[in-house]
Amino acid sequence: MKWSQFFNTSIGKKLLVGATGFFLCSFVLVHLAGNLQLLKDDDGKAFNTYAAFMGHNSLIQFIAWGLKIVILLHAYVAIQLTFSNRAARPVKYAVNPGNQTSSWFSRQMAIMGSILFIFIVIHLVQFWGQFHYGQISTKTYEGVAEPLKDLYWLSYDVFKHGLFVVIYVIAMIALSFHLIHGFKSACQTFGLNHKKYNGLLSFIGIWVFGVAIPIGFAIIPVVIYFK
Repeated sequence: MKWSQFFNTSIGKKLLVGATGFFLCSFVLVHLAGNLQLLKDDDGKAFNTYAAFMGHNSLIQFIAWGLKIVILLHAYVAIQLTFSNRAARPVKYAVNPGNQTSSWFSRQMAIMGSILFIFIVIHLVQFWGQFHYGQISTKTYEGVAEPLKDLYWLSYDVFKHGLFVVIYVIAMIALSFHLIHGFKSACQTFGLNHKKYNGLLSFIGIWVFGVAIPIGFAIIPVVIYFK
């Protein structure tokens, strides 16, 4: 069987969603580490230096464009799986089996994924688009060779509006649910579940990706709004 044919099968699509999901999990860790620098009381030096490095390093930019492709691929294949699963079960159950067949998280993945996709588009327009194509003021820092685009100020300007803070927090709630189920499903797809490691994997999936990371992201706009 050719690779193109394999990835058209249900198993192939699940592997593709799982692999791209793991990649996106690693991305949110790195992205959070960088974004937390917005909370440093240094007039934006740390965050703007980080943003400049991420925005101009050739390798990072290559990975960034790859990330956008991965997000689209992840969403597209996940939607395909959702519709194919529904088509395979065209007649609704007389009684909702609830947790007997799937967790609450799995039944909300399409909704949470849609919320996240809309948020990502808004987020890219507000920050990535402005950084690369908008008119952003620059700031000079001691010890830094050249003026840096002030993405720090742009972030504070966006999050002084309560509406955007609420949108961001709602998106992080969706991210939490999406990561909890997604991490668990990816582990199952790749056969990583084992009684020796299930406790650790459950801890990572729920408390690291499902709780700590979304809270870390959500804290940033809330702190900025009240700062």
